[in-house]
Amino acid sequence: MTIKKKHELILNGSSLEMSDVIDFLQADYTRVLVSEEAAETVVHTRNKVMEWMKNQNKAVYGFNTGLGRLKDFTVKESMQEVFQEKILHSHAAGLGVYFEDKIVKLSMLLRANVFCRGNSGVRYELVERLVKFINHDLYPAIPQVGSLGVGDLQPMAHLGLCLAGNEKGKIKYKGKVLSAPVAIEKAGIEPVKFKFATKEALSLISGSTVLLAASVYAYFKARRLLAISDATLALSLEAMRGEICAYDPRIQEARGMVGQIKTAANVRYLLEKSQFLDPKCRLLFGEANPRIQDAVSFRSSPQVHGAIREVLFYIRTVLTREINASTDNPLIFHNEDGTMDIISGGNYHGAPLAYAMDMLGIVLTDLGVISERRSARFLDPTMSGGLPYNLVNSTLGLNTGFALIQANATAIVGEMRVLANPASIGSIPSKNNQEDHNSMGMCSARKVLQLLNYLEEILAIELLCAAQAIDIIYQKNHKLKLGQGTRKLYTLIRKKVPFAKEDVYSRELISKMIKILKRGEVFKLLRSMEQYIIY
Repeated sequence: MTIKKKHELILNGSSLEMSDVIDFLQADYTRVLVSEEAAETVVHTRNKVMEWMKNQNKAVYGFNTGLGRLKDFTVKESMQEVFQEKILHSHAAGLGVYFEDKIVKLSMLLRANVFCRGNSGVRYELVERLVKFINHDLYPAIPQVGSLGVGDLQPMAHLGLCLAGNEKGKIKYKGKVLSAPVAIEKAGIEPVKFKFATKEALSLISGSTVLLAASVYAYFKARRLLAISDATLALSLEAMRGEICAYDPRIQEARGMVGQIKTAANVRYLLEKSQFLDPKCRLLFGEANPRIQDAVSFRSSPQVHGAIREVLFYIRTVLTREINASTDNPLIFHNEDGTMDIISGGNYHGAPLAYAMDMLGIVLTDLGVISERRSARFLDPTMSGGLPYNLVNSTLGLNTGFALIQANATAIVGEMRVLANPASIGSIPSKNNQEDHNSMGMCSARKVLQLLNYLEEILAIELLCAAQAIDIIYQKNHKLKLGQGTRKLYTLIRKKVPFAKEDVYSRELISKMIKILKRGEVFKLLRSMEQYIIY
């Protein structure tokens, strides 16, 4: 088990759990430490490998050779300190905007954890340096563009410059981006300057650490948005006066998909005691004929949301394995007879993460597609059970209503479909064909982060439409009661976003709704409901 104490996370290199990482992202841990056993392992391995290297008269990649295609060139022991600095300078070539703080902080945690395994051969001082940066809230500025997903050479080199206290490194500290030595000094960390020793720069930059951190963060956000999607679906079903029979537990159990069963259970829980689902409620807008069953975007949402849940189950298994995996190159192994082997391999390759993120991008896009279809139905009386055109509450013609608000969801889906195209099939050889196959995983992860932002906006639009529809229904019968859970969700929305009795500045309505989601207010509400299934 991962060693945990209140407000502490103690790393040992082998048992970091996804729950620990999620708590870390939610700032439930205020201090990170390294176990005594792990510290001893790191020190022992470093001492032994350096002693072993002195007795060898052969080239060992990363210890006494150049990197990549320059592996056949020797680097003298006397030049190792200079070599480490040159590695960081030459590889710190990233472009684009910086990763957000949570991803940077998680990158440092994951690298420190893996170093604790003792397969990398770094000094304990490097592990300690990473932990100090985490605990002092120093966020190295890491550009997003440059990694090809076979090790995060560029982004981690920027991190390395910061750890070294190099003037070229940039660190965000207390909201300001400062040069690395200035930020380190302000944080009270000593020494300000840190020298990398033999093999340490390579150990830091090899391995798909930032890709993993971005993937974990994407999973963390996707998990939240899927939980919100179930609640959004419930409010929309209520506003549509829909058929709850499609959520009957017997239907879900007949297929046996766990994710589907959980989604339907969430919807039933939120809608318990709702009067909006009574068929008599449909008569308020002249819908006299029995509906029998709703459109697929409502009737099959448990199946769609549930399948996405199943994909998240799979992604979690991939990420859980990777957070405790030794992924740099070469790796050091101790033999039973006291000898050791230093073996070059390909654990740094980001293919497992690239595939997982491409899959996540696809299902997030479809989650956006089905949400957009639900919100679109509110605009047409023939599809909404008689609600007024465009959800207009006042004079039609004079007022346009929610047509353009909902059109944003349609526009966003168009962009999501472009971003959902997989990056992992787009390998391009690089570095003199030494890297002749690249996972392109960082592209996969960066696309997913954008898709998550888009999905958040689409869900905000659906919630806005559903709340508007509910208020229009209330004007017909103000005594109707919402479900036990949807009532709380509706109240939360209306505290910040008013009912549009007539046309108002639409952008402001959307912006307010998006802020509610981004601030985590809806997710926090759902977490407070004991019977609501988050995962």
